[in-house]
Amino acid sequence: MKKIKKEHKIAHCTAAILLIVWAAVMISTLKVLEFSALPHADAKSLSDGSFSEELEGYLKENLGFHDLLFQLKSRTDLMIGEKMIQGVYITEERLIEKQFLSGTGNAALINQFHQEFNIPVYLILVPSASEIYESSLPANALNDNQEKLIKDVYADTETGIRCVDAYHILSSLKDSYIYYRTDSHWTSCGAYYVYQSAIQKMGFAPVSYQKYVISHLSTEFRGDLYQKTLYDKIKPDVLDCYTCETGSHITGIHVRYPDGRMENHAELYDSSALETEDMYRFYLGEPCRTMRIHTDLDNGKKLLLYKDDYADCMIPFLLEHYSEIFIVNLEQTGDAFQDAANPAEYTQAMFLCSVKNWQEIFQ
Repeated sequence: MKKIKKEHKIAHCTAAILLIVWAAVMISTLKVLEFSALPHADAKSLSDGSFSEELEGYLKENLGFHDLLFQLKSRTDLMIGEKMIQGVYITEERLIEKQFLSGTGNAALINQFHQEFNIPVYLILVPSASEIYESSLPANALNDNQEKLIKDVYADTETGIRCVDAYHILSSLKDSYIYYRTDSHWTSCGAYYVYQSAIQKMGFAPVSYQKYVISHLSTEFRGDLYQKTLYDKIKPDVLDCYTCETGSHITGIHVRYPDGRMENHAELYDSSALETEDMYRFYLGEPCRTMRIHTDLDNGKKLLLYKDDYADCMIPFLLEHYSEIFIVNLEQTGDAFQDAANPAEYTQAMFLCSVKNWQEIFQ
Protein backbone atom coordinates (compact mmCIF):
# COMPACT_ATOMS: atom_id res chain seq x y z
CA MET A 1 0.00 0.00 0.00
CA LYS A 2 2.86 2.41 0.84
CA LYS A 3 4.42 1.65 -2.54
CA ILE A 4 1.16 2.47 -4.33
CA LYS A 5 0.80 5.77 -2.46
CA LYS A 6 4.42 6.66 -3.22
CA GLU A 7 3.93 5.96 -6.93
CA HIS A 8 0.74 8.00 -6.91
CA LYS A 9 2.56 10.99 -5.40
CA ILE A 10 5.36 10.67 -7.94
CA ALA A 11 2.77 10.62 -10.74
CA HIS A 12 1.14 13.81 -9.50
CA CYS A 13 4.51 15.54 -9.13
CA THR A 14 5.63 14.49 -12.61
CA ALA A 15 2.42 15.74 -14.23
CA ALA A 16 2.57 19.01 -12.32
CA ILE A 17 6.23 19.64 -13.21
CA LEU A 18 5.60 19.00 -16.91
CA LEU A 19 2.63 21.34 -16.84
CA ILE A 20 4.65 24.05 -15.09
CA VAL A 21 7.39 23.84 -17.72
CA TRP A 22 4.89 23.98 -20.59
CA ALA A 23 2.95 26.84 -19.02
CA ALA A 24 6.14 28.81 -18.40
CA VAL A 25 7.20 28.47 -22.03
CA MET A 26 3.78 29.53 -23.31
CA ILE A 27 3.43 32.44 -20.88
CA SER A 28 6.83 33.76 -21.88
CA THR A 29 5.66 34.10 -25.48
CA LEU A 30 2.66 36.26 -24.60
CA LYS A 31 2.62 40.05 -24.59
CA VAL A 32 0.18 40.37 -21.71
CA LEU A 33 0.38 43.22 -19.24
CA GLU A 34 -1.38 41.74 -16.24
CA PHE A 35 -1.89 38.25 -14.82
CA SER A 36 -3.37 37.18 -11.54
CA ALA A 37 -0.87 35.59 -9.20
CA LEU A 38 0.28 32.08 -10.06
CA PRO A 39 -0.77 29.45 -7.49
CA HIS A 40 1.91 28.56 -4.97
CA ALA A 41 3.59 25.16 -5.30
CA ASP A 42 4.88 23.28 -2.26
CA ALA A 43 5.66 19.66 -1.44
CA LYS A 44 2.13 18.93 -0.21
CA SER A 45 0.26 20.51 -3.14
CA LEU A 46 2.57 18.80 -5.63
CA SER A 47 2.14 15.37 -4.06
CA ASP A 48 -1.63 15.43 -3.52
CA GLY A 49 -2.46 16.90 -6.93
CA SER A 50 -4.05 20.11 -5.60
CA PHE A 51 -1.43 22.29 -7.31
CA SER A 52 -2.35 20.81 -10.69
CA GLU A 53 -6.01 21.70 -10.09
CA GLU A 54 -5.15 25.27 -9.01
CA LEU A 55 -2.80 25.74 -11.96
CA GLU A 56 -5.48 24.53 -14.36
CA GLY A 57 -7.86 27.14 -12.96
CA TYR A 58 -5.20 29.81 -13.41
CA LEU A 59 -4.58 28.83 -17.02
CA LYS A 60 -8.28 28.77 -17.79
CA GLU A 61 -8.72 32.26 -16.33
CA ASN A 62 -5.65 33.87 -17.88
CA LEU A 63 -4.71 32.07 -21.07
CA GLY A 64 -6.54 31.65 -24.33
CA PHE A 65 -5.09 28.20 -24.98
CA HIS A 66 -6.36 26.48 -21.85
CA ASP A 67 -7.74 23.51 -23.81
CA LEU A 68 -4.35 22.77 -25.35
CA LEU A 69 -2.62 22.89 -21.98
CA PHE A 70 -5.34 20.81 -20.34
CA GLN A 71 -5.08 18.14 -23.05
CA LEU A 72 -1.34 18.03 -22.45
CA LYS A 73 -1.86 17.58 -18.73
CA SER A 74 -4.51 14.88 -19.27
CA ARG A 75 -2.34 12.91 -21.67
CA THR A 76 0.61 13.20 -19.29
CA ASP A 77 -1.54 11.87 -16.45
CA LEU A 78 -2.64 8.90 -18.57
CA MET A 79 0.93 8.19 -19.67
CA ILE A 80 2.05 7.85 -16.05
CA GLY A 81 -0.81 5.57 -15.09
CA GLU A 82 -3.67 7.81 -14.01
CA LYS A 83 -7.11 6.40 -14.91
CA MET A 84 -9.24 9.40 -14.01
CA ILE A 85 -9.42 12.99 -15.26
CA GLN A 86 -11.61 15.58 -13.54
CA GLY A 87 -13.66 12.88 -11.80
CA VAL A 88 -14.14 10.89 -15.03
CA TYR A 89 -12.73 7.39 -15.47
CA ILE A 90 -11.06 6.68 -18.79
CA THR A 91 -11.89 3.20 -20.09
CA GLU A 92 -11.33 1.57 -23.45
CA GLU A 93 -14.92 1.98 -24.64
CA ARG A 94 -16.28 5.01 -22.82
CA LEU A 95 -15.85 7.86 -20.37
CA ILE A 96 -17.55 7.09 -17.05
CA GLU A 97 -18.27 9.68 -14.39
CA LYS A 98 -17.26 8.73 -10.85
CA GLN A 99 -20.30 8.45 -8.59
CA PHE A 100 -19.93 9.41 -4.96
CA LEU A 101 -23.28 9.55 -3.18
CA SER A 102 -23.06 11.32 0.16
CA GLY A 103 -25.70 10.00 2.53
CA THR A 104 -28.62 7.79 1.55
CA GLY A 105 -31.70 8.39 -0.54
CA ASN A 106 -35.20 8.24 0.91
CA ALA A 107 -38.81 8.41 -0.18
CA ALA A 108 -40.17 10.82 2.46
CA LEU A 109 -41.11 13.64 0.07
CA ILE A 110 -42.73 11.43 -2.55
CA ASN A 111 -44.66 9.63 0.22
CA GLN A 112 -45.85 13.00 1.51
CA PHE A 113 -46.90 13.95 -2.02
CA HIS A 114 -48.84 10.69 -2.40
CA GLN A 115 -50.62 11.21 0.91
CA GLU A 116 -51.65 14.76 0.08
CA PHE A 117 -52.89 14.29 -3.49
CA ASN A 118 -55.27 11.58 -4.60
CA ILE A 119 -53.68 10.72 -7.96
CA PRO A 120 -51.64 7.70 -9.10
CA VAL A 121 -47.89 8.25 -8.61
CA TYR A 122 -45.03 6.54 -10.49
CA LEU A 123 -41.33 6.61 -9.67
CA ILE A 124 -38.37 5.91 -11.97
CA LEU A 125 -34.82 6.18 -10.63
CA VAL A 126 -32.22 5.87 -13.39
CA PRO A 127 -28.73 4.55 -12.57
CA SER A 128 -25.69 6.11 -14.22
CA ALA A 129 -23.36 4.33 -16.62
CA SER A 130 -20.91 3.76 -13.75
CA GLU A 131 -23.38 1.30 -12.24
CA ILE A 132 -24.29 -0.52 -15.46
CA TYR A 133 -20.68 -0.71 -16.69
CA GLU A 134 -19.03 -1.15 -13.31
CA SER A 135 -16.98 -4.09 -14.62
CA SER A 136 -15.26 -1.70 -17.05
CA LEU A 137 -13.96 0.58 -14.30
CA PRO A 138 -10.30 0.48 -13.24
CA ALA A 139 -9.40 -1.79 -10.33
CA ASN A 140 -10.18 -0.19 -6.94
CA ALA A 141 -12.22 2.58 -8.60
CA LEU A 142 -14.49 4.51 -6.23
CA ASN A 143 -18.08 3.85 -7.27
CA ASP A 144 -21.07 3.87 -4.93
CA ASN A 145 -23.68 1.13 -5.07
CA GLN A 146 -26.60 2.72 -6.90
CA GLU A 147 -28.55 -0.53 -7.15
CA LYS A 148 -28.75 -0.67 -3.35
CA LEU A 149 -29.83 2.96 -3.10
CA ILE A 150 -32.60 2.37 -5.66
CA LYS A 151 -33.79 -0.70 -3.77
CA ASP A 152 -33.77 1.20 -0.48
CA VAL A 153 -35.79 4.10 -1.90
CA TYR A 154 -38.28 1.80 -3.59
CA ALA A 155 -38.68 -0.26 -0.41
CA ASP A 156 -39.40 2.96 1.50
CA THR A 157 -42.23 4.08 -0.79
CA GLU A 158 -45.82 3.76 0.33
CA THR A 159 -48.18 1.17 -1.09
CA GLY A 160 -49.80 2.77 -4.11
CA ILE A 161 -46.65 4.34 -5.51
CA ARG A 162 -45.66 2.27 -8.55
CA CYS A 163 -41.90 1.92 -9.00
CA VAL A 164 -40.30 1.10 -12.36
CA ASP A 165 -37.19 -1.08 -12.21
CA ALA A 166 -35.00 0.84 -14.64
CA TYR A 167 -31.86 -0.73 -13.19
CA HIS A 168 -32.64 -4.28 -14.33
CA ILE A 169 -34.08 -3.14 -17.66
CA LEU A 170 -30.87 -1.27 -18.48
CA SER A 171 -28.44 -3.83 -17.06
CA SER A 172 -30.07 -6.53 -19.22
CA LEU A 173 -29.42 -4.33 -22.28
CA LYS A 174 -25.89 -3.24 -21.41
CA ASP A 175 -24.54 -4.49 -24.75
CA SER A 176 -26.95 -2.20 -26.61
CA TYR A 177 -26.44 1.52 -27.19
CA ILE A 178 -28.28 2.66 -24.04
CA TYR A 179 -25.70 5.13 -22.65
CA TYR A 180 -23.53 7.62 -24.47
CA ARG A 181 -19.80 6.97 -24.56
CA THR A 182 -18.78 10.60 -24.01
CA ASP A 183 -21.77 11.97 -22.08
CA SER A 184 -23.29 11.26 -18.66
CA HIS A 185 -26.85 10.65 -19.94
CA TRP A 186 -28.63 7.63 -21.33
CA THR A 187 -29.47 7.57 -25.02
CA SER A 188 -32.94 7.79 -26.55
CA CYS A 189 -32.69 4.02 -27.04
CA GLY A 190 -32.13 3.47 -23.33
CA ALA A 191 -34.99 5.85 -22.50
CA TYR A 192 -37.31 4.03 -24.92
CA TYR A 193 -36.90 0.65 -23.21
CA VAL A 194 -37.64 2.12 -19.79
CA TYR A 195 -40.62 4.03 -21.24
CA GLN A 196 -41.89 0.75 -22.69
CA SER A 197 -42.10 -0.78 -19.21
CA ALA A 198 -43.29 2.37 -17.42
CA ILE A 199 -46.14 3.22 -19.78
CA GLN A 200 -47.64 -0.24 -19.34
CA LYS A 201 -47.73 0.28 -15.57
CA MET A 202 -49.47 3.57 -16.30
CA GLY A 203 -52.26 1.83 -18.21
CA PHE A 204 -51.24 2.35 -21.85
CA ALA A 205 -49.93 0.13 -24.63
CA PRO A 206 -46.46 1.33 -25.63
CA VAL A 207 -45.85 2.52 -29.17
CA SER A 208 -43.82 -0.23 -30.80
CA TYR A 209 -40.20 0.42 -31.69
CA GLN A 210 -40.91 -0.32 -35.34
CA LYS A 211 -43.28 2.65 -35.62
CA TYR A 212 -40.49 5.15 -34.98
CA VAL A 213 -38.39 6.78 -37.66
CA ILE A 214 -34.92 7.30 -36.22
CA SER A 215 -32.98 10.31 -37.50
CA HIS A 216 -29.25 10.59 -36.82
CA LEU A 217 -28.85 14.26 -35.94
CA SER A 218 -25.12 13.98 -35.40
CA THR A 219 -22.53 11.22 -35.53
CA GLU A 220 -19.91 13.48 -33.94
CA PHE A 221 -21.56 14.19 -30.60
CA ARG A 222 -19.01 14.67 -27.81
CA GLY A 223 -20.86 15.20 -24.55
CA ASP A 224 -20.32 16.66 -21.10
CA LEU A 225 -17.75 14.04 -20.06
CA TYR A 226 -15.64 14.88 -23.09
CA GLN A 227 -15.93 18.57 -22.21
CA LYS A 228 -14.60 17.74 -18.74
CA THR A 229 -11.66 15.68 -19.96
CA LEU A 230 -11.00 16.77 -23.57
CA TYR A 231 -10.03 13.12 -24.08
CA ASP A 232 -10.60 12.44 -27.78
CA LYS A 233 -9.65 8.76 -28.06
CA ILE A 234 -13.21 7.57 -27.38
CA LYS A 235 -15.45 7.19 -30.43
CA PRO A 236 -17.89 10.12 -30.75
CA ASP A 237 -21.56 9.48 -30.05
CA VAL A 238 -24.63 9.42 -32.25
CA LEU A 239 -27.45 11.77 -31.28
CA ASP A 240 -30.82 10.38 -32.39
CA CYS A 241 -34.34 11.73 -32.74
CA TYR A 242 -37.28 9.27 -32.64
CA THR A 243 -40.38 10.33 -34.56
CA CYS A 244 -43.71 8.50 -34.70
CA GLU A 245 -45.25 9.89 -37.88
CA THR A 246 -48.69 8.43 -37.13
CA GLY A 247 -48.72 9.60 -33.52
CA SER A 248 -49.75 12.73 -31.66
CA HIS A 249 -48.78 16.27 -32.62
CA ILE A 250 -47.81 19.14 -30.33
CA THR A 251 -50.26 22.05 -30.45
CA GLY A 252 -48.51 24.40 -28.03
CA ILE A 253 -45.70 24.73 -25.49
CA HIS A 254 -45.53 27.27 -22.68
CA VAL A 255 -42.19 27.63 -20.91
CA ARG A 256 -41.19 29.43 -17.71
CA TYR A 257 -37.45 29.95 -17.19
CA PRO A 258 -35.58 30.32 -13.87
CA ASP A 259 -35.12 34.07 -14.44
CA GLY A 260 -38.90 34.56 -14.71
CA ARG A 261 -39.12 34.76 -18.52
CA MET A 262 -42.15 33.11 -20.10
CA GLU A 263 -42.22 32.03 -23.73
CA ASN A 264 -44.53 30.15 -26.09
CA HIS A 265 -42.94 27.66 -28.47
CA ALA A 266 -44.27 25.69 -31.40
CA GLU A 267 -41.52 23.06 -31.44
CA LEU A 268 -40.23 20.76 -28.70
CA TYR A 269 -36.73 20.40 -30.11
CA ASP A 270 -34.03 23.06 -30.16
CA SER A 271 -32.07 22.50 -33.38
CA SER A 272 -29.71 25.39 -32.57
CA ALA A 273 -28.19 23.20 -29.84
CA LEU A 274 -26.70 20.98 -32.56
CA GLU A 275 -24.26 23.79 -33.34
CA THR A 276 -23.03 24.00 -29.73
CA GLU A 277 -20.96 21.88 -27.35
CA ASP A 278 -24.17 21.00 -25.46
CA MET A 279 -25.95 18.97 -28.13
CA TYR A 280 -28.04 17.08 -25.53
CA ARG A 281 -29.96 20.36 -25.06
CA PHE A 282 -31.58 19.58 -28.43
CA TYR A 283 -34.25 17.47 -26.71
CA LEU A 284 -35.85 20.16 -24.56
CA GLY A 285 -33.91 23.37 -25.15
CA GLU A 286 -32.57 25.78 -22.56
CA PRO A 287 -33.08 24.51 -18.97
CA CYS A 288 -36.44 25.77 -17.72
CA ARG A 289 -38.31 25.80 -14.44
CA THR A 290 -41.60 24.49 -15.86
CA MET A 291 -42.95 23.53 -19.27
CA ARG A 292 -46.56 22.86 -20.29
CA ILE A 293 -47.01 20.82 -23.49
CA HIS A 294 -50.38 20.38 -25.22
CA THR A 295 -51.02 17.74 -27.89
CA ASP A 296 -53.88 17.04 -30.28
CA LEU A 297 -54.92 13.94 -28.30
CA ASP A 298 -58.44 14.34 -26.94
CA ASN A 299 -58.34 11.66 -24.25
CA GLY A 300 -58.44 13.83 -21.14
CA LYS A 301 -55.21 12.26 -19.82
CA LYS A 302 -52.88 14.76 -18.17
CA LEU A 303 -49.46 13.91 -16.75
CA LEU A 304 -47.57 15.88 -14.12
CA LEU A 305 -43.89 15.07 -14.60
CA TYR A 306 -41.24 15.90 -12.01
CA LYS A 307 -37.89 15.35 -13.66
CA ASP A 308 -34.19 16.04 -14.10
CA ASP A 309 -32.51 16.19 -17.51
CA TYR A 310 -32.48 12.39 -17.87
CA ALA A 311 -36.17 12.68 -18.73
CA ASP A 312 -35.62 15.06 -21.64
CA CYS A 313 -35.20 12.37 -24.30
CA MET A 314 -38.08 10.26 -22.87
CA ILE A 315 -40.68 13.03 -23.08
CA PRO A 316 -41.30 12.53 -26.84
CA PHE A 317 -42.35 8.93 -26.09
CA LEU A 318 -44.68 10.00 -23.25
CA LEU A 319 -46.35 12.61 -25.47
CA GLU A 320 -47.93 9.79 -27.50
CA HIS A 321 -50.34 9.13 -24.60
CA TYR A 322 -51.39 12.45 -23.07
CA SER A 323 -53.35 15.53 -24.07
CA GLU A 324 -51.14 17.54 -21.72
CA ILE A 325 -47.85 17.06 -19.89
CA PHE A 326 -46.78 19.60 -17.30
CA ILE A 327 -43.06 19.36 -16.55
CA VAL A 328 -41.42 20.53 -13.33
CA ASN A 329 -37.62 20.66 -13.41
CA LEU A 330 -36.35 19.28 -10.09
CA GLU A 331 -32.88 20.67 -10.79
CA GLN A 332 -34.40 24.17 -10.65
CA THR A 333 -37.05 23.73 -7.93
CA GLY A 334 -35.32 21.25 -5.61
CA ASP A 335 -37.43 20.02 -2.69
CA ALA A 336 -39.82 22.96 -3.26
CA PHE A 337 -41.21 21.14 -6.31
CA GLN A 338 -44.77 21.03 -4.93
CA ASP A 339 -45.11 24.80 -5.31
CA ALA A 340 -44.68 24.65 -9.10
CA ALA A 341 -48.01 23.02 -10.03
CA ASN A 342 -51.40 21.99 -8.72
CA PRO A 343 -51.40 18.16 -8.78
CA ALA A 344 -55.19 18.07 -8.43
CA GLU A 345 -55.42 19.16 -12.09
CA TYR A 346 -53.69 15.99 -13.35
CA THR A 347 -54.70 12.37 -13.77
CA GLN A 348 -51.23 10.92 -13.03
CA ALA A 349 -47.89 12.06 -11.62
CA MET A 350 -44.44 10.70 -12.44
CA PHE A 351 -41.09 11.30 -10.78
CA LEU A 352 -38.26 10.50 -13.21
CA CYS A 353 -34.76 11.27 -12.00
CA SER A 354 -31.19 10.03 -12.06
CA VAL A 355 -30.02 8.37 -8.85
CA LYS A 356 -27.41 11.09 -8.36
CA ASN A 357 -29.90 13.97 -8.52
CA TRP A 358 -32.53 12.14 -6.47
CA GLN A 359 -30.04 11.57 -3.70
CA GLU A 360 -28.91 15.21 -3.76
CA ILE A 361 -32.45 16.66 -3.81
CA PHE A 362 -34.36 14.21 -1.61
CA GLN A 363 -31.85 12.91 0.95
